[in-house]
Amino acid sequence: MASSHLIVSAPFTVTLIGFKAAQLCRRSDFSRSDREDLEQAMRLYLLEKARLFDPARGNLEAFVTNALKTWVAMELRYRKRDKRSESYRAVSLESTPVECEGDVTCLGAVLVEEDGNRRTQVDSISPPEQFELREAIDHVMSSLDPKDQALVASVAANGITATAKAMGVSWRQVANALARIRGEFEKAGLGVS
Repeated sequence: MASSHLIVSAPFTVTLIGFKAAQLCRRSDFSRSDREDLEQAMRLYLLEKARLFDPARGNLEAFVTNALKTWVAMELRYRKRDKRSESYRAVSLESTPVECEGDVTCLGAVLVEEDGNRRTQVDSISPPEQFELREAIDHVMSSLDPKDQALVASVAANGITATAKAMGVSWRQVANALARIRGEFEKAGLGVS
């Protein structure tokens, strides 16, 4: 039983669970408030499946990655099945009455683009703002050491784990380097708000 708790509490597992939950929360059939529930469900699934882990047959990262990939597929299939069932009721934006400023109108009439952006966690910015953002990113990237530039490009294209494997270092070393590089972007006002 102790090994199952070690699997669930391993740094790689904690990071991957957080990543998978955040990924799911960006979908339209999940919300940001589902994140903790999704993380908890993934941890429970790993606790149930931990007895299947055999270090002689593979490493922990591969086991956790495959187990969580399976869990995500099952969760998406389960939600899709629920939507097809008779008990599923979709909310119509045109036939759902709501009160707005003392008048009764349809829900679709009061929703605005910002509501959709908030729901999908998308931050829409204007073309001039996009241009300024690209310019700022290019400026910070050009000020980085060439090795750091290559690291950022590799992580953006391949992810932390693949980059670490290609460089022959641990994923923690890559994550630490990214944290250091992130500081340069934050100094330029490009931090996450």
